[in-house]
Amino acid sequence: MKILIEAQTKVKKQEVTLNQLVKSNAEETVIAAQKEAVKNAKDELKAIENTPVVKAIRTEATRDFMTFNVVTGTGTKQESKKMAFVKHNRPIDVKRVDKFISLIHNGKYENAYPVIVADAQEITNNGYTVVDVNGNEINDTNASDYYVILDGQHRCMAFAKLNAIGESHEIPNVYIRNKENIGEYLVEINDAAKSWDNKDKFTVAGLTSKDEIFETIADAIKEGFNPSTAAKIYIRKSIPTKMLNKVLSGEEFELPKDAEFDKKRGDKFITLCKAAEMPISLITKRYFIDGFNSYASSTTEENAFHALSQLGNLADKDKELKKVKQNDDFIKLLKKVA
Repeated sequence: MKILIEAQTKVKKQEVTLNQLVKSNAEETVIAAQKEAVKNAKDELKAIENTPVVKAIRTEATRDFMTFNVVTGTGTKQESKKMAFVKHNRPIDVKRVDKFISLIHNGKYENAYPVIVADAQEITNNGYTVVDVNGNEINDTNASDYYVILDGQHRCMAFAKLNAIGESHEIPNVYIRNKENIGEYLVEINDAAKSWDNKDKFTVAGLTSKDEIFETIADAIKEGFNPSTAAKIYIRKSIPTKMLNKVLSGEEFELPKDAEFDKKRGDKFITLCKAAEMPISLITKRYFIDGFNSYASSTTEENAFHALSQLGNLADKDKELKKVKQNDDFIKLLKKVA
């Protein structure tokens, strides 16, 4: 893992140097040489990533049983369980998992960090959806085999991935907290206002509200959309911070003025964009949905979706899409294909 991290750092440094040279209008020969340095660094990283050990770490974590050292009133006890997660908890950041893999592998992990879990059976009984490490839903027949990780997802995933390649690790300092309102509990233990970013807040909002609006936005975020764009796709408006905080606190909320939840419409917009071979990284730029909504308002929904369905027929589609930098640019492109 140390070699992998060093290779990743080297690539970033070489890319930063290249960007600096380009911005300073350095000589073409110097820029060309730096581009070659970036290429060599990336080739080196790719070679390391393709080694058997690193490839094993990069794969999904094991489905096997893990040993949890559970803290009790009289000491600790060992429990053999599989790992699970409650659907719409904070998305797992692979980079954070990698950092924990390095710490654990090198014996630098601090065992004092608490891991908070709940019995999967208790969670499902309270109406929440529980999934295994590969995203498969866990039903009542085998829920007793699982601990749901409420706090410590990244650490537990790192432990599991290291065990998957043959290392032997137990998860230390585990506390069981079976709570009825999981969303509210997650907000409390993570102090959402300070430690979470917007993606985390919107994802957990799907738990605290159990509302289809926030569950839909949470699913879009996991696919790669930013929260603001996902909201505009599905309700045509951004969700203000004040409203989001109400949702996280379990309070009643009202959508912004003129907002309207329409999952079918939002799914159709995303599907037609994908049909035009637009990647998520492009679709999630807000001026595409803003431009589409404006065009639909000035014409009709039917005309707007027809134009959107024709994007893939553009001979110079990729070049045209890259030119889109604001709402009006996309409106012009829709008019062109319409």
